[in-house]
Amino acid sequence: MNPGPTIPHDALQRALRSELPFVAIAAIVLAVGLAAVLLYRLRSRDPLLLWLGILSLLYGLRLFAANGLIRFALGLNVDTQRQMVDIITFCIGIPFLLFFREWLGSRWRRVNTALLWTQVAFAPLAIAVGVIGSHRELAMGVNDGLLLPVGIVYLLAVRWFRREPGVVVLKYTAGLFMITAVLTNLRLTGGREIEPLGFLALLFGLTYTAAQRTVDREEKLISVEQELETARRIQMAILPKHLPDLKGLGIAARYEPMTAVAGDFYDFLHVDERRVTILVADVSGHGVPAALIASMLKVAFAAQAHHARNPAEILAGLNVALSGLIAGQFVTAACAFIDLEAQTVTYAGAGHPPTLLLRKGSHEVIELAENGLFLGPFQHAKYTNVSTSFTPGDHLLLYTDGIIEATMPDAQPFGSERLKEFALVSKAADPSALADDLIRKVSRAIQEDDLTVVAAHAY
Repeated sequence: MNPGPTIPHDALQRALRSELPFVAIAAIVLAVGLAAVLLYRLRSRDPLLLWLGILSLLYGLRLFAANGLIRFALGLNVDTQRQMVDIITFCIGIPFLLFFREWLGSRWRRVNTALLWTQVAFAPLAIAVGVIGSHRELAMGVNDGLLLPVGIVYLLAVRWFRREPGVVVLKYTAGLFMITAVLTNLRLTGGREIEPLGFLALLFGLTYTAAQRTVDREEKLISVEQELETARRIQMAILPKHLPDLKGLGIAARYEPMTAVAGDFYDFLHVDERRVTILVADVSGHGVPAALIASMLKVAFAAQAHHARNPAEILAGLNVALSGLIAGQFVTAACAFIDLEAQTVTYAGAGHPPTLLLRKGSHEVIELAENGLFLGPFQHAKYTNVSTSFTPGDHLLLYTDGIIEATMPDAQPFGSERLKEFALVSKAADPSALADDLIRKVSRAIQEDDLTVVAAHAY
């Protein structure tokens, strides 16, 4: 086995004295870059951290590639080392420009875009001319010529937007880096490589800026989460705390929102000991807007107490109350008035999935599908009632479309037919068991909407 080339002792000593500090700087820069990329990937998702990380990684690799100690350790020749350094040099401006483009946002967009595309076009051309074509001096001259206007533009940008987080720190660190880069590129440093020290200062400024924005975003996110939690508590408070207690009628209700706040709603008008009205509604959309409309429904429904025996009039009243207030959204609703004295149920709907009626001893499911227009968009919409018997042993099942639209493991919606089959199998159960079993069955599917079930059983 032939021994490798022997490194002269004096050359090694000189390399250690001159190059070892830059190995340390390169290690620091690489560590910062790796940390920024990992933080972006694992938590923040702020593009500012991504571009900072890529910039730092490229610069750290360039320092390693240019280092004499690394060349000795890897046995690289001078030409290969120079080519590696040049390739990184021609490309490193891209993440730098992307960082500032992300930081400045829509401001100076045309200038940002022009500089970025210039650099994107220049990098492969410079590699082709300077590395592959061996016209290094020409490519480096153009690269140095681009550095100055880019630096001036971003120093002006930093100075202009004084209210941005980290602007003061970034202004001075970017200025220091520009000075060291220009002096180094113009060979005015007496052969000393001072640009890495300037980059360390710039890296501090960029990291400080990115960290400040990340912290600001985290604080805003925490604030939003706290507001959502408050909204969730408020929304849960508008749902009935107690179910109506009627002799001869069992009622169960289950509510599973898809997000922290949702648009499903249910409520009751307790007429007397033998009569009750049930409302189940679904606001289009999700999140806070839908939850706010659901809160409006609470007030509007309570105001319809004088129409409690007439579901069609209730829906008409809700429609008038919501009309003009929920632009771009709508509400579907199912309303049922149960009269245990007369043993009847009266039903009206507003664009809502049919309510299911399960007869005692029957093997069929009756759909109460009397439907009018959605609530909200059509101020003068009319609604009609349908009445049928509701005798001891019968079940009434009201639900929102999240139940039938949930995607099952076979990639098909749960659907109306499966719901009817489930209802036939489960009709002997009490309303609480029926509602629990249905929610449990649908919860195994991919939930695409809020889930609400109200079951009533006459006995």
